[in-house]
Amino acid sequence: MNNCSGCLRSTFGVDLTRDTRIELPFPTDGTLQSITAEFNGGPLGGTASFQRYKTEFKSFTTLGKFGGDKPGSSPIKIVAGISQRAGFLFGDPGPFFASQSFSLGGVQYGEPLRGYPEFSITPFGFNAGTSQTNATRASFGNTFFTTTAEVGVRFSEQFYADMFYDAGNLWLRPRDFNPTRLFRGAGIGASVISPLGPLGIDWAYGFDRTDQFGKPDPKWQLHFRLGQFFY
Repeated sequence: MNNCSGCLRSTFGVDLTRDTRIELPFPTDGTLQSITAEFNGGPLGGTASFQRYKTEFKSFTTLGKFGGDKPGSSPIKIVAGISQRAGFLFGDPGPFFASQSFSLGGVQYGEPLRGYPEFSITPFGFNAGTSQTNATRASFGNTFFTTTAEVGVRFSEQFYADMFYDAGNLWLRPRDFNPTRLFRGAGIGASVISPLGPLGIDWAYGFDRTDQFGKPDPKWQLHFRLGQFFY
């Protein structure tokens, strides 16, 4: 999506993170707090001038555990978690919008929202015609917000299954931000550490999907994850 030959992006960034989570990659307690600020162009030079901010918060707690009494064994743990992510871009990313603006939907590209296809949540509503290989310029916005609540079972350090509720939206400009208007999804998922790396599958129901005529059309969506987790 970037056809700008010879374009230059100059960036200065700051990342502050505090992470007290334990038993990664499937945490059972602790929190993650982070904020990232990037300053592009302006006095740094370059083709586009904008500022980009992202924040993330995650919190986990163990509700109960079973087994693990024998030497060398680990208990099965019931875990509750909540997370929130948000991003704001001020200015015009110009030819770099595909990598610097935000997209929402699916699990492979941009910001995840299960129950919806890749790139389908746009600043103008749900777009039923997008997919992993099909995005439009309207699929990108300069502000997003997502939140997730989950209850999961950590069977071991290699296998985790959960029930989750996702909600989020994408807006064209930071001033359009309205966290009371969110697309909702819920479902079940499983993740495993394999010889190929992290693998996951989610089966989620998108409550606020619409058809090509704008009529309500909620349905299930199957997602496959490779090399990434939500935790």
